[in-house]
Amino acid sequence: MIKKIICPTDFSTVANNAVEYAAKLSSQFNAELQLLNVESFFPEEVIASGVSIGGKAASASEMLKDTCAEVKKAFNISCTYEVEVSNASLERAIAGKENENTLVVMGTNGVDDLYQYIFGTNTYHVIKNAKCPVLIVPDNARYEVVKKIVFAWDYNSQDKLSLSQLSQFINIFHSETILLHISKKETDIGNDVFRALKDEILSNLKNESIIEFERIYSKDIPGSINTCMKQSNANLLALTFYDRGLIGNIFHGTVAKELSETVAAGFPILVLHV
Repeated sequence: MIKKIICPTDFSTVANNAVEYAAKLSSQFNAELQLLNVESFFPEEVIASGVSIGGKAASASEMLKDTCAEVKKAFNISCTYEVEVSNASLERAIAGKENENTLVVMGTNGVDDLYQYIFGTNTYHVIKNAKCPVLIVPDNARYEVVKKIVFAWDYNSQDKLSLSQLSQFINIFHSETILLHISKKETDIGNDVFRALKDEILSNLKNESIIEFERIYSKDIPGSINTCMKQSNANLLALTFYDRGLIGNIFHGTVAKELSETVAAGFPILVLHV
């Protein structure tokens, strides 16, 4: 079970929205919320800001203290905070605090930010290096009970493992879940594999799980996912992150980039790791 939710913040509007989302999620999971701010001590950044590292850290600590107090009062949850002064990247700072019972919640600017993270922003690096699930919250997304989840899968064995992580959300929210597979074309072998895996997954799920299987034939993966999200009125998209090597990562990155339309529409994306 998820016992701790880490929410990095730089005090921007996007980050503040993610903090509120994470706080409400913490209440649902009865989990501790940890707010994290990383202050870099790279000389050029200190010079550019005109503020000493000690001053920046003290200011950030005071802001986090106030935010924690507000969160505790509003949501009645355990909330802690930490300011880390380091030349390490955000993903490394998070890596030292996560475990199998951790969820990372991060805000994103939507189209521009998701497009940019493919080329090296904090969000992408956290997703790539995380050992736990990462929930990406668009700046225009407001917390709501997760009534329906779309889990996009491609028959990979890792997807079956990540489905067990997703089951935590399914069980907490009693969510309806659609397992979506997108094939370029219909084949007899493909149909047999789909039926076999469907039967295997259903046999491993609890009886109370409400789950549907959908198969779309299309070469447009992002477009098909968007269509399914909209037509089903789902409010959470789940994906498994794979390390496919250079060529595969380029393809995977392109798909994620094009999924920016989904983020812009206000759908949080849960990235699972196994």
